[in-house]
Amino acid sequence: VFIITNNLYGEYSPLRTTTPIDDLARRADPFDMPGVVVDGQDVDTVFEVVTTAVERARSGAGPSLLEMKTYRYRGHSRSDPAKYRPEGELDFWKTRDPILLLGAKLAAEGVLSEAQQDEIRAATQVEIDAAADRAAQSPYPTLEETRSYVYAG
Repeated sequence: VFIITNNLYGEYSPLRTTTPIDDLARRADPFDMPGVVVDGQDVDTVFEVVTTAVERARSGAGPSLLEMKTYRYRGHSRSDPAKYRPEGELDFWKTRDPILLLGAKLAAEGVLSEAQQDEIRAATQVEIDAAADRAAQSPYPTLEETRSYVYAG
């Protein structure tokens, strides 16, 4: 299963200015395999499409190419202020944040209230802050230690 994460940009260039097709999933056509465009902001849709593609591959029916149309909220690197984005683009995509979309769906279905979601966010932030503090206070690993985090035996 091949997955393209299409966040609309190639480093600093809008994809539409560097690529002659809007749907990169069409690149599967010459290989006679399914090319599927997926709303990468919709967690349930991503799960369903990936599950189908994995089942297809495991059954021996061949590969699939999935294009997840998504968005990056920050620039390409820490030093990139992303001033090349059109006015309002970032604001639009923030309304389609996968966490917000899933949260709204779960709240509407009565599965997880907004208050419960807020509690989860707060608890998660506490864990993140604690992990960041531990990392900041920990000594740098030795070269030998880093190998165990990069290579698998």
